[in-house]
Amino acid sequence: MDASPAEIYIAPTPDEVVAHVLAHHERQRTELAKPPAPPAPGYRPEVLAALFGTSTANEDRR
Repeated sequence: MDASPAEIYIAPTPDEVVAHVLAHHERQRTELAKPPAPPAPGYRPEVLAALFGTSTANEDRR
């Protein structure tokens, strides 16, 4: 079965696929390296730590 004329232009080449996958992994690595956003006002750090299992500087205030 022959490809339609449009398929020639929409099918990515192996090099394009590799470039896009590498770019995706670079974006993921960059995103993971960023510090997390601060919680919205009104949330107590110790409650968030208990909920998500993270440590806080205020753990000894219980």
